[in-house]
Amino acid sequence: MQNDMKYEWNLAFRIDHWVRFLSIVMLVFTGFYIHWPFMSGGPGSFLMAWMRFFHFVCAYTLILGLVVRIYLAFNSRFSSDWKDFSITKNLAGVPDILGYYIFVKGSHKDYGRYNPLQALAYLAMAFMVIFVSLTGAALYKGSLFGFINAAGSFGWVSRMLGGESYVRIWHIFSMWIFIIFIIVHAYMSVLISASNKDKTLTSIFTGYKLKKSA
Repeated sequence: MQNDMKYEWNLAFRIDHWVRFLSIVMLVFTGFYIHWPFMSGGPGSFLMAWMRFFHFVCAYTLILGLVVRIYLAFNSRFSSDWKDFSITKNLAGVPDILGYYIFVKGSHKDYGRYNPLQALAYLAMAFMVIFVSLTGAALYKGSLFGFINAAGSFGWVSRMLGGESYVRIWHIFSMWIFIIFIIVHAYMSVLISASNKDKTLTSIFTGYKLKKSA
């Protein structure tokens, strides 16, 4: 048995990953401040204005990151991996990988880059980006992109969710989903990298992952 280095993530995938990650981190930080100004200043202050500005810049960046990721999924010459996110195929593989995660099974099938739970989780988070963007736009009273009236154009989101107060609750709930996802994602990366000794954790920095071959 020998270990071979495989180029798992090219530069475009890695940059897009870290752009989306940093955008979410900044959105969480600025979102907390907007909801609860925990530093000097408050509603209407200079600091609040900057926090709101960065919040929307990061929101646009996250949306752009998702658009780029979708483009790469269908058009990347390195790895157009859209088929890896098939819902029916991944649902069929959930019992196998779930049995491994809850220690019922000692091993699982080789699924390639993403196992079924990973693929479904990543797909769900893509939809969460869309959802949190819609609720954020519905809460915003200004104009988007300089010409789209947010309150008027996204009023249907508020009506569908039962009013602005409920939109705010769903927006904050979405933030906690992102926080939990990042914690679990980081934990699983460390765990898998340590147990398999395959450099899973460092591959998103270097692009290379160890692959065992006979």
